[in-house]
Amino acid sequence: MARCVVEEREAFQIPTRHMHRALAARERKMEIKSKEDWMLLMKKAHGGDTKAMNEVAFWYRNGLKIDNNEIIIENENESFNWTKKAYDLGDLQATEEYADYLTDKENGICEPNIELGIKLYEKCFQNGSKRAAHCLGLENRNKQQFDKAFEYYTKSEPNEDFYQELTTALCYYYGVGVKADKLEALKILLRINNKEEYTTYEVGEANYLMGMIYLEGDVVEQDLDKARYYLELADQDGDHRSAQELLIIIGRKKLLN
Repeated sequence: MARCVVEEREAFQIPTRHMHRALAARERKMEIKSKEDWMLLMKKAHGGDTKAMNEVAFWYRNGLKIDNNEIIIENENESFNWTKKAYDLGDLQATEEYADYLTDKENGICEPNIELGIKLYEKCFQNGSKRAAHCLGLENRNKQQFDKAFEYYTKSEPNEDFYQELTTALCYYYGVGVKADKLEALKILLRINNKEEYTTYEVGEANYLMGMIYLEGDVVEQDLDKARYYLELADQDGDHRSAQELLIIIGRKKLLN
């Protein structure tokens, strides 16, 4: 079960609620190839090794089959119990993951406690966790404290469920949590557009927003050719409905006389 439920992403959505433990596998250390490996890991966990406890929690959460043989049976309750044990011993990774449970009102495992979850995220953030910064941004968003949310977004880093620079650009574009500044948004969008490290989704949305900026003409001179260029880039796979609607208005390049 995914804690901190992921909301369906649409264009312009400020970051999704953090997918519970989308990154929980970020530091898996021990490869499990047999029941013997599993028993060895369990022995370490029972001996008080908090890293092993986190590993055990991960495997109980995900289960493991090798050649159709079920080595570890998924058990969400056991996963939580091992996370809680590691948290009680002061482990920071477990602290962050325990906060995931506490901030998920529909976790189905333990009683939610948003305020305690936030305090635990703050502890992790103070100890260098950028994922915790992301989570704090989302919790402040949920409280409608957008200025604090924006501050945490800028201190986080991208992950598979959070497009940090695109989110920052959207905040500047719409003035959510920060004074609206479309020129600053444009700088960020150009950076996304010009680097290969960004996902297809990020680049597509950056192109769409840049097309909007040149179409609106608020902070740069209106330029329909540039607007068309970026909107067509956004819709190059034929699946960006918002870009398509705007291109109906200004026309695609191949249709111009």
